[in-house]
Amino acid sequence: MFYYIPIEPLEERYTEQWYRWFPDALQKRKVDFKVIDGETLTNKIVSGTFLDINSTLHYKAEQLKVIARLFFLNKIKDGDVFFVADLEFWGIESIRYLADLNNISVRIYGFLHAASYTKEDFMAKCEKYGRTFEEGWMKICDKVFVGSEYHKNQVDNARSSEYDKVVVTGNPYNIDEIVNKIGRVKKKNKIILTNRPDYEKRPNLSLDVLRILKHRHPDWEIMVTTSREKWGKGWIREKLILDLERGWLTLREGISKEEYLKELAESKVMISNTIEENFGYCILEACIFNTIPIIENAYSHPELVMRDERCLFTDIDDQIKKVEEAMAKPFKVRQYAEQYENVLDDILDMCIDGYFKKSRKILIPR
Repeated sequence: MFYYIPIEPLEERYTEQWYRWFPDALQKRKVDFKVIDGETLTNKIVSGTFLDINSTLHYKAEQLKVIARLFFLNKIKDGDVFFVADLEFWGIESIRYLADLNNISVRIYGFLHAASYTKEDFMAKCEKYGRTFEEGWMKICDKVFVGSEYHKNQVDNARSSEYDKVVVTGNPYNIDEIVNKIGRVKKKNKIILTNRPDYEKRPNLSLDVLRILKHRHPDWEIMVTTSREKWGKGWIREKLILDLERGWLTLREGISKEEYLKELAESKVMISNTIEENFGYCILEACIFNTIPIIENAYSHPELVMRDERCLFTDIDDQIKKVEEAMAKPFKVRQYAEQYENVLDDILDMCIDGYFKKSRKILIPR
């Protein structure tokens, strides 16, 4: 039996897609599986950034209750597999405790998105004690999947004792589903900012860059989007509203996934000034529509665009220059998203059979 332990599905996060994609893939493989679901307190992010911190703990606690009951009812058998969609999971070590104390041999796999060592992550303030838990969560796993070589190196620097367990796969993706949501659209002279407006994404820097570009190219459209009810807060929002009142940009708040993808597909360029990125779904989504990402030459970015220097900037001046070049002479970038098409199959091959069946399509640049 394959037990899938998902992250709670939120529309504004890729967790909603993972919630569907893994069971669908297991069903196609005719694998016996069970989804270990929980119960959320909210479907919005009230406190936190990536997930609502209170709701996700409640959801995870409910999942642990289901797992404990399965052990109690003797449903868990030798050879069963557990896949933890988010290894930053308080209490997940209970699976290994229950298996060992019940003398049952199970395999546990987990996907590690980020942890308290991740720069300015919302969990960073917990690093003093979180590092101990995180290493324990990795120790209970047979393998730990991460989205990039960059993130694996982060693990090596921060949690080196578990480095050999870490497997770079990229993050699962479904290009056809994304394309089919909106169909074909016509490109406009538009630049888009899609990052969530949390400070580690440095939205203030992105707004500065967009302001300069608008001054130089008044006919270009500047688009800022968010699925949240309001984009940003405090002084960052005030900065955005000032630019909005001056007519320098267009703001779309509270938009659906389909609306966001349409805006993204219509744009020629997307920008990001984040100071950390273990894997960038916004970058992949841009590439699918040949919307050129202009991103810093750091973090996981070079891997995502196969070290295409036309996409990678070194400083703000270089970023502005490369945006202008991409707008003047667009080029294809969809192939950078296509390198991740087989990731879900790769992960399930490893979890179910213990090895990658096919040659990996993902291209790790050297």
